Amino acid sequence: MYVCENCGKKIEKIDKFITCPYCGHKIISKERPPVMKRVKAE
Repeated sequence: MYVCENCGKKIEKIDKFITCPYCGHKIISKERPPVMKRVKAE
C-alpha cells in the first residue's frame, strides 16, 4: 500500500504513470508497518 505525500490518501494499486488518482501529485511513498524496533544499549 502506498500513501500520497500531498493529500495523505492511501493508494492500493499503481499504474504505469505514478501519480495520485485523487490530487495528481507525483510523490508517493510506501507505507511502513507500525512496528517499533528495539536496540539493546550497553
